[in-house]
Parts: sequence; C-alpha cells; structure tokens
Amino acid sequence: MEVSRSTEIKVGIVTLAALLLALGGFMVGKGISFSPNEKIVMFRLPTSGGLDNSSPIVVNGVTRGKVKEIKNENGSVLVFASVNDVSDLHADATARVSILEITGGKKVEIHPGTDAAPLDLSKEIPGVVAADIGSLVGMLGDAGDDAKRVLRRVDTITAALTALLSDGTVIANVKTMADDGAVALHNARLLLEDNRADLNVAVKNLRMISEDVRRIIDKNDPKLTALLDKLDRTISSADGTIARADGAIIKADTLLKNVNDVIVSVKTNDGLVHRILYDTVFANRLDTTIYSLRKFINGARANGVNVNVGIGHK
Repeated sequence: MEVSRSTEIKVGIVTLAALLLALGGFMVGKGISFSPNEKIVMFRLPTSGGLDNSSPIVVNGVTRGKVKEIKNENGSVLVFASVNDVSDLHADATARVSILEITGGKKVEIHPGTDAAPLDLSKEIPGVVAADIGSLVGMLGDAGDDAKRVLRRVDTITAALTALLSDGTVIANVKTMADDGAVALHNARLLLEDNRADLNVAVKNLRMISEDVRRIIDKNDPKLTALLDKLDRTISSADGTIARADGAIIKADTLLKNVNDVIVSVKTNDGLVHRILYDTVFANRLDTTIYSLRKFINGARANGVNVNVGIGHK
C-alpha cells in the first residue's frame, strides 16, 4: 500500500507539472499575460492585413504584447491589443502591419514617435498595411498585361529598325555624315592652328580696348555728372518757360475772346459804331454833313465870313 501511494503521489506531481507546463506554453503561444503594466492600445488600419487575435505587437523589434480583438468600423478596421509597457510611446506614434516570417504570419510594428506628450490610450494610433508576398504577386499579375503590350511594341520597333537598316542606305548616309563631320573637324583644327597667333592678338587688342574704355569712363565720370546736372537744370528751366508760355497762351486766348465779344456786341447792339459801320442811312447823312462842312470851310477860306452881331437887340 505504501509503495502504491508513493507511486500515485509521484504520478500526480508529474501530471500537475505537465499541466502547468502545458498551460504556460498555451499562455505564451496565445500571448496571455498577467503583467500589472499591461495596457489596451487601439490601432486604426485601412484593412486587417492578415492580422489575427494572436499577432504580436512589436516596438523597435521587441515584442510587447498581442492583438486581442479585430473588428470592422466605419469603413476601416479597429484593432485592440494588449501592450505590456507604453511608457516610451508618444502622442505621434504610428503603426505598420508587416510580415512576421517569410512562411506566413503578421505583426504590428509600433514606431514610438518623438512628440513630447505621452500616448493617450483613449485615442487611436493610425497605421498602414505593408504589401506582403501575396499582394506583390497580385501586382505582378496585374502588370503582366502591360508587360506583354510593351514587349509587342518593342518587337514592332525592332522589326521597323531592321527593315530600315536592311537596305544599307541609312548605314551609308551615317557613314557619309561621319566622314563629313571628321573632315569639318579637321578643317576647323587646321584653321585654328593657322590663325592662332592672329586670334591671340585680337584677344589682346580687345582686352586693351576694354581697359581704355574703362579708363576713359573713370576719367570723364565727374564731367559726365556735371553735364547731367546742367542738363537737369536746363530741363527744369525749360519746364518753367513752357509753364509761362502756357500762361501767355491762356491770356492771349482770353484777349481774343474779349475782342470777339466786342465784335459781337458791335454787330448786335444799336450803338454809334454799329450805326457807322452797318446803318446806310446814317452813313449817308454823316457823309453829307462832312461834305457840307468841307464846302463851308473852303468858302470861308476863299471869301471870309460875314458876321452881323447885334448886342442888346430883340
């Protein structure tokens, strides 16, 4: 009996240890933790990107926790995860879903950020989903048709180039152009070598001319300045003369207007000048009077004047 009970105790201890090991392995595999610093962090992603409830949460390559829940919300995906430590996460933290292993699986990489404010657990961390192997294969499949069209166009261009070069005319023209270019280059080199001395002299002369022009400008700069000052004063004086001429023109215009008013007044008013110039009857009378006066003066000059003066008589 004692041997049997001892055996049972040993078997119980081994069984309990096996159960504890199995429970620990299950907890480790599922990311179950009883850490007192564990916090719930929310991520907002455009798609789930293949995440499941046990996908690891990684901060700078170190596993911090596991995904707890994934659900669709408002046209995107909201992910809840338990993270052991959030003390180094900042308000501008971001997330990225990427491949965990080449054989499969996904993880959430958290970039802690650099903002001075700490992470607010009531707010969501924005995230993106990186392209995986399946997405790349799909993109390559979509690009296959474009690649086929490009290859067909390349083949068409190659055939056209082959047909263009097959008759030999293009090659001959290219060779001729190359020969002509070589001859032109050779002639240019000979021309340069033959006239190198003259070119050097011309360059030196240009340098001397530019120096002379600079010296002339420097020498005559005060005179030019004085000339410009005089020209400015002359222009100012001319402005004054023009202003006075404008005044004289205005006065002459006023005088002409007054003369015109006098002429209009003479023509329209019944005055002495108007009667002398425009009244025929008055003009005849005035002419007769002047004729009689002239006749009287001539008679008095020839015969004298007989004056009979009576004083005191009625």
